[in-house]
Amino acid sequence: MFPEAGLTKRDVFEYSQAVAGRLLPFLKDRPVTLERLPDGLGEGLPHFWQKDMPASSPDWIPRIELETEQGKPVHYAMVNDEPTLLYLVNQGTLTFHVWASRTPTLDHPDFVLFDLDPGKAAFAEVVKVALAVKARLDDLGAESYVKTSGKTGLHVLTPWSQEGGFDEARAWALGLAEQVASAMSDRATVEIRRAKRGARVYLDVLQNARGHHAVPPYVLRAAPLATISTPLNWREVGTTLDPRAFTSQAVLDRLARRKTDPLAGLLRAFSDDAS
Repeated sequence: MFPEAGLTKRDVFEYSQAVAGRLLPFLKDRPVTLERLPDGLGEGLPHFWQKDMPASSPDWIPRIELETEQGKPVHYAMVNDEPTLLYLVNQGTLTFHVWASRTPTLDHPDFVLFDLDPGKAAFAEVVKVALAVKARLDDLGAESYVKTSGKTGLHVLTPWSQEGGFDEARAWALGLAEQVASAMSDRATVEIRRAKRGARVYLDVLQNARGHHAVPPYVLRAAPLATISTPLNWREVGTTLDPRAFTSQAVLDRLARRKTDPLAGLLRAFSDDAS
């Protein structure tokens, strides 16, 4: 499945089984888009995103029917248990992409995501921008959590418990991102057009919209080294941080050493919001 990393389909399956207890709480009750690479990474091999579960899928996989903007019904899988997770992995799913909201309140997100994309910037610049986002959230009295994206960037997340739905959450996130970008305009930008970003870190808040999706923690990414979107403690976010170090084996070793999930507070915020 990952020629450069030397991982087989069995390795992918066993990794998914090992992290199921950590991953499933971030998938539960959320519509999921499946990123599938049935034959693994390689030029010319199938690589596609699947939202609609076919009728031939096992009937024990929970689904939710939602409509596209054009009124077309889509049957999203709900990955609420280990058998569903492992069935989909066995079907070639590498990465699960989830909504920021859960049933039955799909119009109300329970977190806001700041996706820090380095583009042409060095990763050290991503670290500086992430710490600036955290500082701004601290000023507002908002909790913040951080994880690697699993590729080249960082994700900063904060619970959304305010009034309003996705439009309000996205506007709030954009306002905060603009403040950070304005304060460090040589390092950060909210410019959508890649050509105009230069060597600045892009503070992306566009995924904070109904129907859009984000990568949860602990999932494999379609990257040559089989890197993982990995939760971090803020004290780890420094000049020596290297997102390429978080391979599947490194994450399993990390979980064996650390019993507490750095994103446990975010999960508690979900539960508090639901109650």
